[in-house]
Amino acid sequence: MSSKITQVFRKNIFPSHFVNRQVRCLQSPSFMLRNSRSDLFHSSFSRNFSNVKDAESGHKVEAVIQDASKVPEEKLVTSLRELAQRKLFDILKKLKKDPGTPQSATSWKDLWIVIRDNWKQVLGIGILTDILLAFAVIKFSEYRVNLALETGTRPNPKVLEDELIPRPQISETLKKVFQPDERHSYYHVICGEHGTGKTTLTRMEARNVGKGVIYVDIPSDFDNLGEAFGKAINLSFFEDVSITTLLLRKFFSVIGSSSESAISLYKWRRVMKIFRHASEVYTKNKNKPPVIIYDNISRIVNENPKILDILQDDAKDNADQRTYIAVFVSSEGSVPRRMESRSAWSRAKKPVMEIGDLNKEESMEYLIKKRNIKEVDAKKIYDLVGGRIVDLKTVVDDFLAGQSFEVIKQQVLTEVEKKFQSAQLLPNDSHYNVGKSIISNLLKSKELTFLEFKKYFNKAYELNEVLGSNVFAYHPGKNTVTFQSQSIEYYIREYSDMFTK
Repeated sequence: MSSKITQVFRKNIFPSHFVNRQVRCLQSPSFMLRNSRSDLFHSSFSRNFSNVKDAESGHKVEAVIQDASKVPEEKLVTSLRELAQRKLFDILKKLKKDPGTPQSATSWKDLWIVIRDNWKQVLGIGILTDILLAFAVIKFSEYRVNLALETGTRPNPKVLEDELIPRPQISETLKKVFQPDERHSYYHVICGEHGTGKTTLTRMEARNVGKGVIYVDIPSDFDNLGEAFGKAINLSFFEDVSITTLLLRKFFSVIGSSSESAISLYKWRRVMKIFRHASEVYTKNKNKPPVIIYDNISRIVNENPKILDILQDDAKDNADQRTYIAVFVSSEGSVPRRMESRSAWSRAKKPVMEIGDLNKEESMEYLIKKRNIKEVDAKKIYDLVGGRIVDLKTVVDDFLAGQSFEVIKQQVLTEVEKKFQSAQLLPNDSHYNVGKSIISNLLKSKELTFLEFKKYFNKAYELNEVLGSNVFAYHPGKNTVTFQSQSIEYYIREYSDMFTK
């Protein structure tokens, strides 16, 4: 029975003469008619479909051919495809009505046999459909990107309202950065140690400004870089809906290929290309460039520093062209140091904006008014961890949970000691003697110029090791080095015999 279906299907739908000329059918109608005699062209197709029993379908094909010069290629192909589909269902319907045909002949099994015998055509249609779907996703995504620029990303601050500490001066500066005028022609770098509240303030002001501000939170996993950029501008990737691409990704993952990193990098490059184009449209319509914020940019400086270089070069070029303004937010001094060493630094806004710790007044207000800590205890806590908001919150949470100050103090000092151990600054460590000299000078002057700090090291990698260990902090705005936090200095004074003798 299955062979009967196949024979009828081939006889009526895919005659050999028609298959041999299917490429010509897909060519431009005007090209075909211009290079052939219309009467021969017409009779040739008439012979091809002479075996078609359904006269109405045959007339339809002839009508399509005769009007080919007036019908776009897409409609011609669609009409032929519809004809093929209709003939297939007519055949199945006819077989179903045939008394001598078993009922199972029209089952899905028989349909599968037809598909199996014509698998090349089915595969081609499947791939074509997949490509068309991907193309539709791309076009729709471009519309969503333009809409994202119009409304802005508007990230949430991720902090409870009652724990938010207003810093009006910093907020006002950020607001100006996120609202450039049409003459703005440089990018920005914002620095601050971990826990100073720079991300909270950045997200809050990006949300307040809204329109034209795109916020990208750089992921810790490089394989998610493309997704993070796409999410920021509301872009959907055809790689995530294309069956062909998903199968290829599955194949490469099975054989152990690092395809995810390559796909992520490809996505990121495509996002940047689409974003640049959307920025040009936005700038033309609004007479001012949009802003893109790269928060936690330090996450890529160690694993993929070239990505940082590309982003910096791109920021410089687009600032020159006033296409968009980039803002880099970093928690580590290694990021501005690398950026300063490159020619693209010429377009960075100077001095670098730095978000530091809360001052004593702000810290005491937070402890006493927002967390209901007694003044005497608040002073002890501030002396221990200073105005580093993340440290203040951690210590207060433990204190309010019932832990004594002495227990909390020992916990803080233990964590600091681990940093000294990592930096090789403890007795008998490789950098101990150099560290003692630096510490002694910092206790006297509170800060050293970067040049003074550099003189203590003979090799650049040693300087980078010590400076990157979170014992000392580099301040690009003033080009100076200080202790990384109040708790570092507290530890040194607590164990002064170790460092000052």
